[in-house]
Amino acid sequence: MYNKPLVVITGPKKGFISRFFIKFALFLSGARSKVVTPNNPEYDIQMDALLISGGDDLYNAFIENETCQLDDIINYERDVLEYRLLHRAIEENKPVFGICRGYQLINVFFGGDLYKDIRKDGYKYKYTPFAWKDIFLKKGRLLNLLTKQKEIRINTLHHQAVKTVPKKFKVEAIDKDNIIQSISYKTKDNLIFGVQWHPEYLFFMKNHLKLFKMLVANTKE
Repeated sequence: MYNKPLVVITGPKKGFISRFFIKFALFLSGARSKVVTPNNPEYDIQMDALLISGGDDLYNAFIENETCQLDDIINYERDVLEYRLLHRAIEENKPVFGICRGYQLINVFFGGDLYKDIRKDGYKYKYTPFAWKDIFLKKGRLLNLLTKQKEIRINTLHHQAVKTVPKKFKVEAIDKDNIIQSISYKTKDNLIFGVQWHPEYLFFMKNHLKLFKMLVANTKE
């Protein structure tokens, strides 16, 4: 059992349902997992990979010049925890997978920007864990090669989205409104990638489980 890679999962103090499905998807992918949250921070935890899960919006000061409200402090604590673990993962060449908010955090960490709210101007939107929306995978890139598909169907549980992508990162998928749905940065030593949707709720669909398997496959022995 202890020969299996250990994936550290970051998340909010709550979020038990999402966390359960993430842990289960990682189990199906051949990995162990450990949850780290703001109320139980472990900055020096040993890990073979990092998974930054979904949750509330990023703390405003990390994405724009605004002061925070009192109820943003919990998000701030989580952002600091995840920034520190992400920095460590990069320094140690550990693969990183960001889901929804985690994907947005990776984008901001490397210098990208976000849309604050996409739920306007006629953008077709649903807040649901069920797959309903088709996105288009960029030919010859990571997700296209992984799934061997041109399109996959996803769920939507967000209102922020990636606006500009950091240098060195590649856009992996877009929707029909050209909202970026996935990005990646791959070198000979490591892989960092993220998706806007929640694949943990779609683990029973092979193309979504493959994302977790890809993270595990990129851990070092």
